[in-house]
Amino acid sequence: MDFINLLSCQALNDAIGELIYKYLYGWVQTWSNNWELIGAFSVTTILFTVFLKVLVSPLDIWQKVVMRKNAKKMEEMKPELEKIQKQCGSNRELLAQKQREVYKKHKYSMFGSCLPLIVTMAVFFVVFGGFNSAVKLHSQKTYDALKTEYYTVYNETMIDRGALIAQGDAAPVENPNFDASKKAEVIAEAKTLAGEATIALYDKEYKESFIWIDNIFAGDNWDDPIMDAADAQKNISNLDEVEYNAVMKALSVKYNVGWNGYLVLPILVLLLNVASIFINKPMMNQQQQASIAPGQTEEQQKAQQSQSKIMQYIMPIMMFVFALFYSAAFTLYMFVNMLFSIVLNLVYTIITKKKDDAEREYKLSTTIKK
Repeated sequence: MDFINLLSCQALNDAIGELIYKYLYGWVQTWSNNWELIGAFSVTTILFTVFLKVLVSPLDIWQKVVMRKNAKKMEEMKPELEKIQKQCGSNRELLAQKQREVYKKHKYSMFGSCLPLIVTMAVFFVVFGGFNSAVKLHSQKTYDALKTEYYTVYNETMIDRGALIAQGDAAPVENPNFDASKKAEVIAEAKTLAGEATIALYDKEYKESFIWIDNIFAGDNWDDPIMDAADAQKNISNLDEVEYNAVMKALSVKYNVGWNGYLVLPILVLLLNVASIFINKPMMNQQQQASIAPGQTEEQQKAQQSQSKIMQYIMPIMMFVFALFYSAAFTLYMFVNMLFSIVLNLVYTIITKKKDDAEREYKLSTTIKK
């Protein structure tokens, strides 16, 4: 329970969100004034993913090394374990005791291969919360700026047309002498100019797209690029629905003419997860071997292996759901992270295969000489 609470800790999520948005994103924005094709936040997401992956890669490699060692030790222990299982029969307690003795004799540990997996899952959920926090930061900052721009231009237009009276730093008041018959026309003009101003400001400073995705802070799916008030309330504090609709109306008219994305990233995430099942099959088999607990019968081991296989196919579906219904920024993180993992696993598999072949040839050559 404490572990779950740690992952859902809002302070931790906010800290990750600030790291991504205020510092890394702020730094990337200084690189260029033109981010039309690939937005600055897309580059930020890719950089953050690569930095994080490089940071946790030693742990990932350590897990693979431990699983490989455990798999070899399991092969060495297999005859002893089979002998023990026959001797103990249905006596589960004695079987577990004898298996632990064999594990201790060969210095075999299941914990070493499980710890990195737990850390990897923890990182996933912490980053997930961090990206949600970054989306909220951007949404709040964007709306505050657009609202200020909207009412500044609106009030200036109304003052210029004589419908309002300026009061210095105080809010303007209605002009009692203004021709009431022209009021509706002037209000419409002020709203139009204010809407155009919000579009110009949004396009210049706050629009974050990624190739085919209009708004990377929305999903790569059928969502509108500009959120409605109901969805925006999740990311913007103290939101007034009427005010929000007025400020965002022009942007909604311009951008909400089709889907925000075309489900490209979610599908790519799904395909990469499925591909990783086949690429990582040897390592998965090693992990299954490493997870055999003392006292397990052959039937229980088979049942455990069956459950592991089911989980292998459930995980891609779970990742697809995450990718489909959350921000495209987080989906881009998932895609780059998975791509990096697959490349790392392929390199590791090639290296270990060559090493195993060399060891096999050496053993064969020494056996022949003898």
